[in-house]
Amino acid sequence: MSTDASTAPPARDDPGSSSSDLLAAIYEMQDAEALFRARLRKKLSIGSSELGTVQYLSRLETRGIEARPMDVAANLGVTASAASIIINRLVARGYVTRRHHPTDGRGQHLHLTAAAHEAVDAASGLGRLSALARATHLSDRESRRITVLLASVTTGFTDGASSAN
Repeated sequence: MSTDASTAPPARDDPGSSSSDLLAAIYEMQDAEALFRARLRKKLSIGSSELGTVQYLSRLETRGIEARPMDVAANLGVTASAASIIINRLVARGYVTRRHHPTDGRGQHLHLTAAAHEAVDAASGLGRLSALARATHLSDRESRRITVLLASVTTGFTDGASSAN
């Protein structure tokens, strides 16, 4: 049985096929992440901005960085008053606590609660975490190459959505 060259998948030794496969994998990852976020929002009964805030606080927490309301506003690209509303909703749901800054009593640090972690873990089925954990098993060379790729993709998003005219 012969295969029509126009419908056959590209050969693995074709120099263009790995780039095409890589782009397809990135697009599939973006689609899967968008669907994951939609399902997670529905399961947690929160909006997109609230979920973005929970995910942002979680990422900072993982790195040992405390967030302030103004950091949330900057991350979401919203005003300070809009961020305040979002944070208030998360506080009311029991997902976020506010703590006064230790040296500046006026400032606040935001922290995810145990309830937030439990809700996200239960809603996400921990699949997201196991996928990220696999990255720790990459070789140094693989990690460097992927880091360069992700930095390039990130720069593309940042530059492509810049507010400069």
